[in-house]
Amino acid sequence: MASRKKVVIIGSRSDDATRFVAEAVERRRARAVLLETDRVPDSSALSWDDGDVYWDDECLSDLRSFYVKVVRLSLPVPEAEALSERNFPRWQEQYLAERERQSFLHSILRSLHRRGGSFVNPLEAVELHYLKLHQLALLRRHRIPVPSSLATTSPEATREFVAHHRAVIYKPLGGGALVRKMEEADLTEERLQLLANCPVLFQEQIVGDEYRAYVLDGEPVAAFHIPTDGVVDARQNLHRTKPARLPKDAWALCIKGAKALGMVFTAVDLRRTREGAFVALEFNPTPAISFFDDPRDGKVISRLASYLVSKA
Repeated sequence: MASRKKVVIIGSRSDDATRFVAEAVERRRARAVLLETDRVPDSSALSWDDGDVYWDDECLSDLRSFYVKVVRLSLPVPEAEALSERNFPRWQEQYLAERERQSFLHSILRSLHRRGGSFVNPLEAVELHYLKLHQLALLRRHRIPVPSSLATTSPEATREFVAHHRAVIYKPLGGGALVRKMEEADLTEERLQLLANCPVLFQEQIVGDEYRAYVLDGEPVAAFHIPTDGVVDARQNLHRTKPARLPKDAWALCIKGAKALGMVFTAVDLRRTREGAFVALEFNPTPAISFFDDPRDGKVISRLASYLVSKA
């Protein structure tokens, strides 16, 4: 009797998308091996032994299909909440332990990819979720339409950008907060001096409804429409999401951008201007599904799970 195919899912049981993908893989008679990054090193054993990788005594080195959903950026930037849970007397020791954990996890995942495993997505692509300027630069290089952008700590540069574009939004460079619109109160000397504490990403506001388009292995999967009336950040209107049809030029933009960024699977956030042109806001390498499509038997989860099993 042939053994079941295995798909390694890198994530966390506390993450809904991780569980949905694992369940969809299991429904296709394959086995989902859940590598829970948040359990390392506290409650699970992960080892690298002369190039072979073991997760709770199971060898991952010869497995072929990997789905990356939850893994932190490989910079020594631990999250404050995670540090507070570690049992160390000094925060410096917590920081150093987290740095070692990050190095351990990322080295292991990159070594598995180097052995020829199919990764959805490669870590270099996953990092682009946090490295927004790098993503924007790559997209501009490949002539993908993106908003005019400024990242700065300079009050004067900010004033000039706002004067030029008039309608401007701002957001974090690494994500993690809602998009906000630049108001007159944000241009006061007191507010702008806060840039000395932390750089900010400013962008021209693209007025128009938003679309989310899922791409897998260079092919369109599904698209959804999110109205933006009354909000700046479309995530505030997710309850109004509906399936949508995109024209060929919009799909071509999404497929070209995914290839430029090295993303096998991505959800592209698009805005359609009043003139009908599409502008890419962001390509998401670890996208959520449940806010847009049925996470159990919808088109997105079905295509993704089938692809992962086919690569196992």
